[in-house]
Amino acid sequence: MICTQHYRIRRLFVTVVATAIGYFVVKSQSVWAADGPAQPRVEQLEKLRFQRIPGEAGGRAVLDVGTPGSWFSATVATPTIHFDGDVYRMWFVGDEQTRDPRAPYGIYQRIGLAISKDGIHWDVGNDGKPVLDIGPTGSADAKGLAHPFVLKVGDKFWMWYGAIDGTLAGDLGLAPAAVRVERICLATSEDGIHWQRENEGKPVLDIGPKGTIDCIQATGMHILKIGDQFLMWYGAYGSRKHVLGIASSPDGIHWKRLNDGEPIVGLVGGNQGQLGPSAYFDGRRYLLLYGADKGGEWNTYAAVSSDGIRFSQLRGDQPVLGPAPERNFDTAGVGRNQVVHPTQFIIRDKTVRVWYMGEDGSPPHLQRIGFMEAVLP
Repeated sequence: MICTQHYRIRRLFVTVVATAIGYFVVKSQSVWAADGPAQPRVEQLEKLRFQRIPGEAGGRAVLDVGTPGSWFSATVATPTIHFDGDVYRMWFVGDEQTRDPRAPYGIYQRIGLAISKDGIHWDVGNDGKPVLDIGPTGSADAKGLAHPFVLKVGDKFWMWYGAIDGTLAGDLGLAPAAVRVERICLATSEDGIHWQRENEGKPVLDIGPKGTIDCIQATGMHILKIGDQFLMWYGAYGSRKHVLGIASSPDGIHWKRLNDGEPIVGLVGGNQGQLGPSAYFDGRRYLLLYGADKGGEWNTYAAVSSDGIRFSQLRGDQPVLGPAPERNFDTAGVGRNQVVHPTQFIIRDKTVRVWYMGEDGSPPHLQRIGFMEAVLP
């Protein structure tokens, strides 16, 4: 039995203090443990070598697009995962083409749920219907929902997502004019199927003023709950380049941009930058997976940090996955998404599991969801 003093030390694992420039420094007493065994240290995860695990969907994906005419007939993308020890739940975005002139890019995007016992074979839940549909006219998500992230907080699922109201950058006097505006909203659920929009449906993190890194888009986030604070890395777009911003919140609703609203640093990324973060924290250091444009192709890269802002690259600036086998679903070329939007790490025994979005190289360039795995050293 663990003595009371040791137990308190284990539970009181971080002290968070704000520095003069407004970011978090996290000091650890032990490796983070969420009512379970200690999680691996970042030093272990730095050595991971991920391998693609083929699925049985099209192009060896694990989740494929739906039938023609369905709400996810064009794309399944940007997954987020929860595993309760028995069942894997995956929330994902599905695309459907529409003639609605106010729908950016001519698509509606909605969020659905898939269920799996092994992480490879998935069934779309909720009788094949979205679990979070487009909002009412005039709402923040009246024209679509994108980039979800789900975190279990207490006995509820919390989902932050990119809300699309049909506004374009050009409507705000910004360029590129055709890029859609996205803001971060929040919904909660007891079962992962029936969701309640929070904050009266209004954004919990809105876009910033003109000239800031996120004056067009604040979206595509990953959130950790560290002690009594939420810490968010998110995709920011405001001046023809994607970067990653960082923010904190005491309640998941009211967010404050950190690092003076500037992007985190030390990441690869060419003309287009970075997006789609996945963060891991061991009580002392952070490991970040993220999508980046390098050489005109979007792939997933890894970096580490002691403060969550200043990162150092891993793997010699090489992506975490090598080239896909011929005819794989994630064989997209220049200017397209090859391997992006990695999910949370799901760690079972000595295995680390991550799901991701990929895009094939042939028109209509379908996006599907794949799976990679690594064994802890």
